[in-house]
Amino acid sequence: MPPKRTLKYYLFLKPIALLLRTLAHTLAPRITPTPNETLHIPSRDPQRTIKVHVYSPPNPPPGKPDKGPLHSTPTPRPVLLNFCGSGYIIQGHGLDNTYCRHIATNTPYTVFDVQYRMAPEHPFPAALEDAEDVLAYVRSQPEIYDVSRVGLSGFSAGGNLATSLAANHEGPFRVLVAFYPVVDATRPLEERRAPEVGGWALPGWFVRFCTVAYLSREFEGGDVRISPIGRAVGGDSGDRGWRVERVLLVSAARDLLALEVEELGGLLLKGGDGEFLKKVVVERVDGVGHAWDKVAKEGTVEWEKMMRAYGMVVDLLN
Repeated sequence: MPPKRTLKYYLFLKPIALLLRTLAHTLAPRITPTPNETLHIPSRDPQRTIKVHVYSPPNPPPGKPDKGPLHSTPTPRPVLLNFCGSGYIIQGHGLDNTYCRHIATNTPYTVFDVQYRMAPEHPFPAALEDAEDVLAYVRSQPEIYDVSRVGLSGFSAGGNLATSLAANHEGPFRVLVAFYPVVDATRPLEERRAPEVGGWALPGWFVRFCTVAYLSREFEGGDVRISPIGRAVGGDSGDRGWRVERVLLVSAARDLLALEVEELGGLLLKGGDGEFLKKVVVERVDGVGHAWDKVAKEGTVEWEKMMRAYGMVVDLLN
């Protein structure tokens, strides 16, 4: 059932979201995704499906012998579920094309780049439900996908979705990778500051608007679905989540979200139990702002920093 529209939606949320989408379409770099195939995965809503771009490794794993030497069944493939940045309101599906292709080319992982629903038309928990449905789809097909090697990846708002899955689902997950994610969605704006001053910075008003549009109503700060930093790590209280072997959190030094990302990394570093959170890496990229990798030009210092960060993901997956 679609969310009930309020006067606030028609007079404030919808018009500003449309304006921001128009600006993004005008100013953002044009990217043509190059997936190997496109899937339309069933949603919990029988009236719709979830679009997924699939990036496949150039050399698929060899098949397992079956019914004699001339026959084999495909070896289940490890999968990395990726969720793009969006601010929850601007469709960014396809912007991670360079990243997804790099991961698929340099690791055995098939990358699912997931298109999820946007607010304010589809507020919380719509986007998270889409992420959960794609995860359930992968896990329902162990003959095709290696359910012991499922990874989560995301950028900005998509990083919030990936981190929320890791915090609130039983797992196990092989890796969690999050670039400049929102990990405390209800943190007051005055408590956020970028560690480094200079260059373009994510405007505070934009963060505030995106949060209001996504949540649509007031939420308690302790809701770990939207603020996964609140999920306890380790001990009995952490049994429901953080069943992740390896974690990479990447912050941008000129980003308002950097300190909360690094705060989460510190909590996860302390929470390893030998089976999960075996390796937690928190990487701050100096001299760049939020989503710097989406506008980096080949041959620049920013491009070099981007490829180094993407290389860290490859190392983690391999």
